[in-house]
Amino acid sequence: MINFFRKIRQQLLTQNKVSKYLLYAIGEIVLVVIGILIALSINNWNENRKDRKAENEALINLKLEFDENQILLDQLIEKRKTQEKQCRSYLNLITDDTIPISQKIAANSPSTNIAVWGGINTVLNSLVNTGGIDRIQNDSLKVLLTNWPTLVDRFKQVEKRFVESVKNLEDYENSIIPRSIVKEGNYSSVWPGNYYPISMADKLAPIRKDLIEDIKYYNLIANLTQDIYIYLINGIPLRDDYERISQLIVEELNSRDIQIPKSS
Repeated sequence: MINFFRKIRQQLLTQNKVSKYLLYAIGEIVLVVIGILIALSINNWNENRKDRKAENEALINLKLEFDENQILLDQLIEKRKTQEKQCRSYLNLITDDTIPISQKIAANSPSTNIAVWGGINTVLNSLVNTGGIDRIQNDSLKVLLTNWPTLVDRFKQVEKRFVESVKNLEDYENSIIPRSIVKEGNYSSVWPGNYYPISMADKLAPIRKDLIEDIKYYNLIANLTQDIYIYLINGIPLRDDYERISQLIVEELNSRDIQIPKSS
C-alpha cells in the first residue's frame, strides 16, 4: 500500500502536476490523521473496557468488605446501647439517697465489655493508594469512599477513648476489691461477688459500701457513660454511611446487570 502511494506521488512530480500533487498530499495527510484517530479510538475503547472491568471487580469486593464490617459494627453498637442503659441505671441507683445501701450493694455493676470493632478496609485502602478510586464513575460514591478512611480513623479514636474509660473503671474497682478466683463457675459477671463464696458476702459488703459511696467511683461511672454516648453518636452515623455506600454500590452494579455475590 505504501509503495502504491509512493509511485503515484513520484508520477505526479515527474509530470509537473503540482496542484494535483498538493491535493494528493493533503488527501494522504487526511488519511493518516483518520488512521491515527481510529487507532486512538480503538485504544481508548480498550482502555475504557479495562477500566470498567476493574471498576466492577472493585465495587464487588468493596461491597463484600463493607458488608462484613457493617455486621460487626451493628453488633457492637447494640452492645454499647445496652451498656449505656446499664451505666445510666446504675449511676442513678448508687447516687439516689432514698435507696437502701443494701440494695445498692446487691446490684450488678454495668458490663465492661471492651470488644473493639477493628474494621478492615483492605480493598478501599488499596484503591486509594493505587489511584484505582479514580476509575469509579459514580461521583457520589467516589466522594464517600475518598472520605471514608478519615471517618473510620476518627471513630477508632473514639473507640480507643471508650476502652481507656473501661480500663480506668476496672483498675479502680480492682484496687478496692480483690479479684481472687476461689470457686469454679460462671465468671462472666466480674462484680459484685461472683468470684467469692457466699461466706465472703458479709466481709465484702463494707468494702463495696465504701466504693459505692466514693465520689471518684461516681465520676468513673459517669465518664464511662459519657464515652459510650460519644461512641454511639459517632458509630450510628458511621453505620448509616455504610448502608448508603452499600446501596450506591448495589445500584451501580445493577445498572450494569452485574450479579452481586452474597456475603459469606
